[in-house]
Amino acid sequence: MLFWLALSAAFGCAVCNGLAAILEKSGADKQATVATMQVTLLWRLLSNWVYILGILLDFLAFVLTLIAVHTLPLFVVQPIVASSVAVTALIECFILRHKLGRLTWTAILCIVVGLSLLTLTATSERAHSVVAVVRWTIIFFPLLIAAVGALVTRSNRHSATIMLGALSGVAFGGTALVCRMLRFTQPYWHLITNPLVWALLAYGLIAILLFTIALQRHRASVVNASMITFETVVPMAIGIAFLGDSPKSGAWGLVVAGVALTLAGALIIALPRATPSPVKTT
Repeated sequence: MLFWLALSAAFGCAVCNGLAAILEKSGADKQATVATMQVTLLWRLLSNWVYILGILLDFLAFVLTLIAVHTLPLFVVQPIVASSVAVTALIECFILRHKLGRLTWTAILCIVVGLSLLTLTATSERAHSVVAVVRWTIIFFPLLIAAVGALVTRSNRHSATIMLGALSGVAFGGTALVCRMLRFTQPYWHLITNPLVWALLAYGLIAILLFTIALQRHRASVVNASMITFETVVPMAIGIAFLGDSPKSGAWGLVVAGVALTLAGALIIALPRATPSPVKTT
């Protein structure tokens, strides 16, 4: 029962993230495109109810992720979360009337097949404890993401937009890693003194800020694709290397095929270079 609850939570997270990207894109477009890493951008967007709804969906997705990663290995949860890029593309197609090409439909099919293979490998398990150097690297890594993000934000090139999406993906992936490493023991107020909790907040804030800046510059499906690729690969690799994640019956072949198909689909969706609407920068 717990296994299926965790699996359902992972798919629910994908739906929430996919819809949130559309809502946050709509809200972010109401503000002038920023040319620096302005935290005040998030403050200004708090007056936009559409953006707030997107953030609330992201928070719901976070709760669902927390449920999923405490039972399922990251190499299963993260590719399922990656399917949110297909959700975003489908919403853009059927609601926002953005035409999807044959290549995009092929990408969505790749994602569906890849996720089906990964589901076959899923099994319940808990993360192993990590050595101190890995733990503290994960705790302080948000500082590096923020520093690189501040440099990349200064460029208006398409590659910089994709890089911003990628950096937000690393940060979102960091939240999944921290959630899998956290242990909830009584008394719960002791969590306040746990550095992992503060790292979780830092990862989340940086991820949302970089993702919002990237959304101002391009279509939600394109930004979401670059974000989701790195949100999948980084924690998945760390989970296998340091947290003891492994597939059911050692089915690594299915894992490799499933991850490859899912990521290939996400990357294909990131390829279109639709010209963003011109906006002034601040």
